[in-house]
Amino acid sequence: MGCVNSVEDKKAAGALSQSGQSGAFQADAAAAVAQLLGPGAAAHVEIAVKCCGLPDRDVLSKSDAMGVLFASEGYKSEKWSEVGRTDTVANSLAPEFRKPLRATYQFERLQLMRLAVYDVDTRERDNRKLKLGEQDFLGAEHTADRRPSPPAAWLLSAEQLPNTNAVVHMTLAGWKLDNKDTFGKSDPFLQIAKARESGVFVPVLKTEVVDNNLNPQWKPFRASMAQLCNCDEHRPLRIEVFDHDATGEHDLIGACETSLAALQAAAASGQALPLVHPKKAAVPGYVNSGSLVVKGASVVPRPSFLEYIQGGVELSFIVAVDFTGSNGDPRNPQSLHYYSQQPTMYEEAISAVGRVLEHYDTDKNFPAFGFGAALPPSGSTSHCFALNFNPSNPEVAGVQGILQAYRNTLSQVKLSGPTLFTPIISAASQIASQPAAHPKYYVLLILTDGCIMDMANTLSAVVNASSLPLSLLIVGVGNEDFAAMEALDGDKKRIRGPDGRPAARDCVQFCELRPHQRDSVEGLAAKLLAELPGQVVEYFHDMKHMPPPPRHAAAGAASGAPAAGPYPPPAVAATPAASAPPAAVAAPGAYPQTAAAAPQNGGSAQPFPSAYPTI
Repeated sequence: MGCVNSVEDKKAAGALSQSGQSGAFQADAAAAVAQLLGPGAAAHVEIAVKCCGLPDRDVLSKSDAMGVLFASEGYKSEKWSEVGRTDTVANSLAPEFRKPLRATYQFERLQLMRLAVYDVDTRERDNRKLKLGEQDFLGAEHTADRRPSPPAAWLLSAEQLPNTNAVVHMTLAGWKLDNKDTFGKSDPFLQIAKARESGVFVPVLKTEVVDNNLNPQWKPFRASMAQLCNCDEHRPLRIEVFDHDATGEHDLIGACETSLAALQAAAASGQALPLVHPKKAAVPGYVNSGSLVVKGASVVPRPSFLEYIQGGVELSFIVAVDFTGSNGDPRNPQSLHYYSQQPTMYEEAISAVGRVLEHYDTDKNFPAFGFGAALPPSGSTSHCFALNFNPSNPEVAGVQGILQAYRNTLSQVKLSGPTLFTPIISAASQIASQPAAHPKYYVLLILTDGCIMDMANTLSAVVNASSLPLSLLIVGVGNEDFAAMEALDGDKKRIRGPDGRPAARDCVQFCELRPHQRDSVEGLAAKLLAELPGQVVEYFHDMKHMPPPPRHAAAGAASGAPAAGPYPPPAVAATPAASAPPAAVAAPGAYPQTAAAAPQNGGSAQPFPSAYPTI
């Protein structure tokens, strides 16, 4: 994502003014993010980590190491907040982490930091979801005391990141690689390392393993130009090809030193790069251990989240609240919807996320829905209804309006069920598919206490939503087991519908809010919103929508400055012929309505109110 950290974007937004002027929000947002970056001495730094001599905590293998960087909240403070985590290196006591740590350096502040290394004992697709208390602690180093417990040692190298979001697209293949296996063929993977200014190489990217193949083609990949080569196309890169070994003792097949510019030239000319094993280079008659074929290498400009905000992109907030019976009777103090003078957990989550997002919307009117409640007067269950009971216009005024509508709804409906997500996601998708005068991106916050009972249909709805300007933030409220929700969060693996159709991109973020975490709900909001700027940029970039000049630049055209061209409304990706047809688009200004999904697990069949036509 470049230099503006997405969590910092979230924090900056919390400092925005309450200006109601229609054109002021993007200037406020841009100013707040810029202010957060601090004076000229502030910079974003990438930290590469390498360890050796780690203790072995595993019985039948070696430790699976992961590094975690913490920052002190003050010079005299004993509180440490997590800054970031590396990847996990399996079966290694001398890991060289591929994923670097990133931090903000400020000259005028004494910044105490602590690096800790853990042996990962639980498996998660996303390292950020690992609970550190469940992992074995291997050692730590404090910046004020650079003496780790012997015999372990770490090597840290840091370098400032340039201010760019350009993305490198690359496709690489191997040809006639040496065979390192006695039975069968090598299982090659490729690792790219970049040279620091000191000349030390640090790994930045690793491909997947291609089994039993001496002529592998690895999947095309994308990497930020800052990550790959610090935006210097002539910076040295080292590409190494290994034969994968389950024990972690990977055999080097061959390597070459090159640069992004040289890789682009090789792609243009069709000339392969020789892979040389350093221990064989002096052997008479040795030529190489195979070749690296560059099938594609290009650099694509990619604007930042801030540039889209400066250009007038609005974030429109949509909320959906779970009113199913599993929340507990609102008259019972143990209920997640306990009706009292104190805010419920649902209200706290709405406030924490809404306080950020409302600053990015000009009119601050938000559609608010509920699901899983029996509605008056009939008492029939609805899986998508307006919190204000106005199906033709479910918008309410600001976050306070959402909270007031929630309280009013809670006093009038009866909790029911089952828990169905498909109608809510379909309704939000139809809102996001409407043409708009200004570029908009929609954020649906779903708050739920239970497991999804229409998972197959929900996966299909998410796949359809992934081609729209829409992100889904899901908060699991309470003490339920939310393991099934992880199927929707495609951080590491692209989700697919029941028909095998893949999502166009990752547009879902899931977090838990446990009762004992109520005092840290702000941290939950930060975690929940951390990926949102990246999802916004990915959508508009993939749709080939570049941000126009900031609106104030367009306004300057009246005084003779060049005028900014009109910004087209966000386009919806064409649906493949094999895909389900997209939902019908409502007329501008109208809110789409959906019909109830078929009830499951004994739920009573109930169509939506007559204002909701069937799709």
